Amino acid sequence: MPDRIRRCGARAWRAQWPVYCEIVLFVVLDLAYEVLRAFVAPDPGGVRGAFRHAHSILRTEHAVGIAIESWSQRVTDAVAGGRFVTTWYYALAYTPLFIAFFVGLWYLRKANYAFVRNWFWTAHGLALIVFWAYPVAPPRLVARGLIDTTKHALTLGGALDWFQHLRNEYAAMPSLHIGQSFLFGLTLYWLCRSWGRWRNIWWILPVWMAWVTFATANHYVFDGLGGVVAVAGALAIVNRISAGDIRRPWEPDQTAEATSTLGSDLRQPGGRA
Repeated sequence: MPDRIRRCGARAWRAQWPVYCEIVLFVVLDLAYEVLRAFVAPDPGGVRGAFRHAHSILRTEHAVGIAIESWSQRVTDAVAGGRFVTTWYYALAYTPLFIAFFVGLWYLRKANYAFVRNWFWTAHGLALIVFWAYPVAPPRLVARGLIDTTKHALTLGGALDWFQHLRNEYAAMPSLHIGQSFLFGLTLYWLCRSWGRWRNIWWILPVWMAWVTFATANHYVFDGLGGVVAVAGALAIVNRISAGDIRRPWEPDQTAEATSTLGSDLRQPGGRA
């Protein structure tokens, strides 16, 4: 039985199973993440600590000149439709974005799928540890003059009221909205190496998400940096513990390179036609 469990675990780690198994795994992990995030929410005494941490972050941001949360909301509100777009992007983009990303990865770059998926969920695991150890109240609950633009949108007209009791209001640090978008942007930057300079377009994902989280008063700049650190830490962990034959997204596609090399060889004088 232990050998069978190890084999099943190895198949899961390598995503060597049918797509319906992967869907089940994603649903289970996502539900587990949401439940655990609510479970590590601070008690009343911890809430006071979450506000102390938030004020400490704000003081530090002001000291180094990067406290742009209020400014970004004012700029967004000054643009016609700015609040509408940022509010609904924050409310709706998180889950659909990672579904679209991993569906595309499964069907278009299956060799890279397992590593990126393991990286993604390891980052979530690291974030849960920080949520528990260092709760932080978001800007919408702390900073004067900021408006919580997503409060009603996140319930989708009341359809998701049932979900609100799972929402940990003090899980601002790190921001996985920004961290997740950074992971997607970096992965796509690596995978689209044939695009040349055009592959830099994928950096729009984390930059735009960062702006959205600031403009909606859901995260501080330091929360975004924390999300990037969580993703970087998860990358180091997964790279260290993954077998060498699990394809990393920054590694070139050897098959494509071999095909390209073969084509150039055939065009050389004396090459076979």
